Amino acid sequence: MGLLIDNKTQARRHGAYVLPKTPPQVIRANGSFIAAIVEQFPWGPAQTVYKPTSIADRLNTFAPPGMDRTGAGYLSMIAKGFTELDVVRVTNSSAVAASATLNKTGPTAMLTATLNSVGTAGNSVTWATSAATDGNSNHFNLAVTVTGASGTTIDLLENLNYSGTGADSIVADSKYNGRTLKLLGTLAKLATGVPIVASGTFSSGADGTVVAGDYVGTAGTGDKGLAKLEGRKEIRHFFTGDPGNSLRAAVNAGIKAHAHYMGNRCGYINGDSGQTAAQAQTDVASYRDINVFYIDPWVYIRDDVTATKRLVSPASFAASVGSQLSPSTSIAWKNPDVRAMLGGIVELEADRGDAASTNEDAGIVTLIAEETGGFTMEAGVNTNYPADPDTGSDVRSRMLHYIGSALVRAMRPRTDGPNVPKNQQDEIDAAERFIDGLVKAKDGDPDHTPHLLDGGIGDPSTVNTDDSLAHGEFEIPIEAQVSPAQKKIFFGMLIGETVKVRVKNQ
Repeated sequence: MGLLIDNKTQARRHGAYVLPKTPPQVIRANGSFIAAIVEQFPWGPAQTVYKPTSIADRLNTFAPPGMDRTGAGYLSMIAKGFTELDVVRVTNSSAVAASATLNKTGPTAMLTATLNSVGTAGNSVTWATSAATDGNSNHFNLAVTVTGASGTTIDLLENLNYSGTGADSIVADSKYNGRTLKLLGTLAKLATGVPIVASGTFSSGADGTVVAGDYVGTAGTGDKGLAKLEGRKEIRHFFTGDPGNSLRAAVNAGIKAHAHYMGNRCGYINGDSGQTAAQAQTDVASYRDINVFYIDPWVYIRDDVTATKRLVSPASFAASVGSQLSPSTSIAWKNPDVRAMLGGIVELEADRGDAASTNEDAGIVTLIAEETGGFTMEAGVNTNYPADPDTGSDVRSRMLHYIGSALVRAMRPRTDGPNVPKNQQDEIDAAERFIDGLVKAKDGDPDHTPHLLDGGIGDPSTVNTDDSLAHGEFEIPIEAQVSPAQKKIFFGMLIGETVKVRVKNQ
């Protein structure tokens, strides 16, 4: 008889046995660090969610060295930290990838080379054929290159064969010999042979005209833009770079709609550059939602090519802070940790001064300069703050996403199970353990650890009726008190020549 048995009837011999028991369900949160940008870029996969393997992979995929690195999308990805930043490149359906024809002697068109990304940036990419590395006269090399102020990117394809002798080479889906290509997408054979040693430039790449719908997509369809993020339930923060003044209102409205539709993430928006505080306070009124954060003013950073000072929209900075901090710590925290997260800012477009307080009253997060250097944010409020201060804090929104997502994910395997007291109690116990753990966490490192000030499970009998239970419903009432941000610290000073000090410092 073995050590482990399934039930006592299997124990035929005298002795000791182990009866493994199913452990109680444990609810685990999956963090709040994943952010996403939906924006135009010079390069990269179009209208799909790209999950980068590293910062270098992200930057080189959407603006390879040699291409423009001063666009709004690229600038919104640099000079700040993200634990993970997924990318949706916004393009129009009329965008076209650049291509080139490689001739053999005749001249006769032999191969069509097509780049792997749509857009006019492909019209700056060059190609060059040369003798094969292996010395075989039936083979040839092809170099596809882009060079510019930001550097050089090259795809070198060695020993290609379309001669009719031996198997043809396969270049498809940006792959050759198991290697991923950065620029070239496909080589299509038009005729057998070996191309002339020559060089040229790709052409006919087109951007098309991007419209607001390309940024927003259609809710519930996952078709493009923001709608593409619907399939990534773990995203907690999202933003655009700068769709431009003509599209901004529609795109901001789309961000609000997506945040409300998903209910598990924070959308970060801003107004046009150059606006006054009063104009921002008027503009924000169009975007009231507990999941939306309006950031003001715009900021300057230095690009990573020539260190030129560039004006960029501020939403990406707030999203980066929100994604790096514990969800129970406000993005308005003035700690050096946050100053470091905003260290890429070199200057504000406008110093709002005391208007930061009226911005807060309007539901705006204001970037401010600290007296001792660096930048932080004034007021961790969502855009719903003026309508309902009780639901207007960023901590409440972010902890709601954090706790709610963990609970929903944990209960998914139990959905459509028997609605009986045993199962109900198991679910109550799991939720109670999770909430208790968050309450206990406040006594550890509350600055950096998700926690609750207090919380617990209410009486299920007060919210569940015989009728609701009979219809397959079961509600677990949860009460959770988040830690309020310590907005103001006062020192009550009794000071003067006649003061009699009654309390002595030890």
